[in-house]
Amino acid sequence: MKRLKFIDWSKISYVLKGILVGAVAGAVVSAFRMAIYTTLNFMPSIYSYLRNNPLWIIGWSLVVLFIGFLVIMMGRDDPDIQGNGVAELKGQLLGTLKLNWVSILWRKFAASTLVLGLGIPVGREGPSIQIGGVVGQGINSFLKGNKSQENILISSGAAAGLSAAFNAPMSGLVIILEEVHHRFSGVLILTVFSASVTANFLAFHIFGSQPALALGRMAEFPLEHYLYLVLLGVLLALAGWLFHKALFIMPKIYAKLPIPVYLYGFIPFLLVIPTGFFWQDMLGGGTGIITDIASVRTTTMLLLAILLFRFIGFQIAYGSGIPGGMLIPMLTIGAVLGGIFGNLALRGTGMEDEFIRNFVIFAMGGFFTAISKAPLTAIVLLTEITGSITQMMPIAVVCLTAYIIADILGLEPVDEITLYNKTNRVPTVFEGKLIYMDVFVEPNSYLDGMQMSQLTLPYNAKCVRIKRHHNEFMPHRDTVLLPGDELQIASDQGFLGQVKKYIDKLN
Repeated sequence: MKRLKFIDWSKISYVLKGILVGAVAGAVVSAFRMAIYTTLNFMPSIYSYLRNNPLWIIGWSLVVLFIGFLVIMMGRDDPDIQGNGVAELKGQLLGTLKLNWVSILWRKFAASTLVLGLGIPVGREGPSIQIGGVVGQGINSFLKGNKSQENILISSGAAAGLSAAFNAPMSGLVIILEEVHHRFSGVLILTVFSASVTANFLAFHIFGSQPALALGRMAEFPLEHYLYLVLLGVLLALAGWLFHKALFIMPKIYAKLPIPVYLYGFIPFLLVIPTGFFWQDMLGGGTGIITDIASVRTTTMLLLAILLFRFIGFQIAYGSGIPGGMLIPMLTIGAVLGGIFGNLALRGTGMEDEFIRNFVIFAMGGFFTAISKAPLTAIVLLTEITGSITQMMPIAVVCLTAYIIADILGLEPVDEITLYNKTNRVPTVFEGKLIYMDVFVEPNSYLDGMQMSQLTLPYNAKCVRIKRHHNEFMPHRDTVLLPGDELQIASDQGFLGQVKKYIDKLN
């Protein structure tokens, strides 16, 4: 019985919560993934029928426009479902946005299924992350957890969503640490990883254990040609800069159109009809395009045509504000760039055609890095979704090169700019509602070894309780903070985001 006293039950409880969140989020996102596959699989038959019976195009156009109307109405009723949803997730974790989890859960699920199922060129990653995140928020509300516990469960749900969407449990963990929190915490890692693995286990049973982008065996890339990888990284960063600029120019272009804002969403729905009729392979997020480019050497002219079509198509769709993610469209554009670069590199080096597949994978990671500024996530994600663990070193070279050049070009992560633009218009005001959040003191942080008298929190926030090992006590001015201490911070809800930013800088 004495040994039980030394078990850290608080950490075990977080693992159990992570498993619960992972199971529910994994089930919901797996259902979302299945709904997309089922709907999208009907599209080839529909467009094949339309080519043989052109008169039915009018009827199909009315159906597509009605679906567009439903999606637009859902986005109007809850604007937080628009776009990929990752910026909204970050805003909620920072305390700068307040989201209605019930509204987002069903609206994001339904709207994204309709958008992706029709073959509009956006991805499932963002919606999967946001859906998983609000599942975590909902479970926390049922468990009556505080704000810090809510943040951990939202993060766990988001990781579980990505894991279930792409059979990528490690990527679910890494993306939360690198892209969302920008820091490591023992409790956060435990809970998020528990959720991510649980969701992946569920997805394995439904979709199988095959990697999401199984591209076949990869040849070992020759060391003497690594200079080409550096050059590829530079070019991908430049392409990422162009993609980045276009992404934030599109809303300005839409604003110049002589139509109301709520009609913007109809444009991608109208354009998907001729796409399916004339170039059916361009429907969807782009996984089929990636597989084709990696399997068969494609002419440079055709790759340039695909690049232009996918680049413009994604910008039009995403810029309209309809729900949808960026990951698969970004990877598709990266894959096409890799195919073009590979064609040129193979001429100069005399390498075999099989190395085209390598360039395709390397370019996907580099292009993702240039836009997201998350090289570790890119490396782990590409390794998991392609199953090509032997390519980690060359992927890392391309990703790090792309990151350095993107940094020199002054690129910021897209989601952070989106969040800033969204929250910059929301004033910080006193709301009169007290919120409690828990903070774990990290080793070698500014909080480690700090006296309470030195901890001056903004907006009258206060540390009201400290949990150290199995003891809880009220802090005094001369109390010294130690690694592993759990601080309970009380703050007004209106200032919570600013207080959290301040603490994150110290921890």
